[in-house]
Amino acid sequence: MAAVEPSLAARYQQAVEELRAVVLNLQQYRARLLEIERVLKELEKLQDNYVYKSYGNLFFKTPKEEVVKELTSEKELLQIRVEEFSRREKLLRERISSLEKQLRGAQGA
Repeated sequence: MAAVEPSLAARYQQAVEELRAVVLNLQQYRARLLEIERVLKELEKLQDNYVYKSYGNLFFKTPKEEVVKELTSEKELLQIRVEEFSRREKLLRERISSLEKQLRGAQGA
């Protein structure tokens, strides 16, 4: 049985580590996106024109529309990032699959 090419094994390990990081980021972005969607739904229900927004340990009375605009903008940005990271995840999974086949072939040779 031949030894596995070191650079092939290293590329595989690097791709696996990169996939872990991408999946973690994707989970964080999706969680924040869900949080923003929930907040926006709650804001829709409010009759008040002002809400309290926190900055560190302080709360400021802020026009509801301003908060809705900020959250909507952040939501759009997060949706773009989720799409980008989802594409990246797919590509990494494909690369890992290809590298696994190469590793199996190298071990079997």
